[in-house]
Formats: sequence, structure tokens, C-alpha cells
Amino acid sequence: MSNLPFLVAGCGGGSSLVMPPPPGDGYFGTDDQLLEEITKAAFQFFWEQADPGTGQIKDRAFAAGGNDNRPVSSIASTGFGLTALCIGDQRGYQPTSSISDRVQTTLSFLLNQMQPQGMNGFCYHFVDMTSGVRAFTSEVSSIDTAILLCGVLVCRQHF
Repeated sequence: MSNLPFLVAGCGGGSSLVMPPPPGDGYFGTDDQLLEEITKAAFQFFWEQADPGTGQIKDRAFAAGGNDNRPVSSIASTGFGLTALCIGDQRGYQPTSSISDRVQTTLSFLLNQMQPQGMNGFCYHFVDMTSGVRAFTSEVSSIDTAILLCGVLVCRQHF
């Protein structure tokens, strides 16, 4: 099935057939090298998209790079980021002291400076990454709060 042509709509309403490249013409490294590159790239997202003063991490970033000055973070992304920091520490992507400092900053901010939670200790989905104040009219999210707490627990175990 991978050799079937794909129908692609053109700009003028027309269409053309586009053939996908044959298997094996993509990545030239080993499976382990590919997985390492993906793991490191994921770590870099969580490292680079965090506010260094609070540790809060953006929900998304521009795929092509560029200056992304949107100040909104996601509680779920911060939770995934805490886990990514532990993986990055284990793999030596950044010095342990830098990663440990980032974890401490994040946990301290969550405990001491984050806006009082919406309901029964659950966090808002989106918050301003520098102040911790609810962003937009985002909902209180049990799922996102659980992801955040999983990241906290991974850090507790790792460090």
C-alpha cells in the first residue's frame, strides 16, 4: 500500500498525483540513532521552551524555529517537561546541576507562586508562564493536573 499514489489538490482547484519516496530513501542512520535523535530533540523542546525563572513550559512552539514570544504555558507540558528533564539528565544532555536547578525552580514556583488553583487543587490548563495566572478562560483540568503530578513524582524518584 505504501507505493500507492496520493492525490494532492493544487492551488487552482485541480489535482495532481504525487508518489511517495520508496522505502529506505529517508533516514540513513540506525534505528537506535534515530530514536536517540528524537529523544534529544524532544528534550530540547522542553528545555528551550521553558521560562528559566519559573520552569513553566509552553504548550507548543513554531516548528521552523523563530522568535516565539507567546507567554502561555501548559500545565501538562510542564509535567511532561519535568519527566524529560530526568531523561535528559540520565542521558547527559545538560549538566546535572543545570537540570537539577531547573527542576528546583519549577517545583518551587508551583508550590509557592502559582496562582491559587481553580478547584480542589486542580490546575488550570493554560497559565501565564511568568506569573502562573490563569490564561484565557482555560478550564480546570484533572487530566493536565495528573500529568503535572506524574512529572513531579518522576523527579522525586530520579533525584
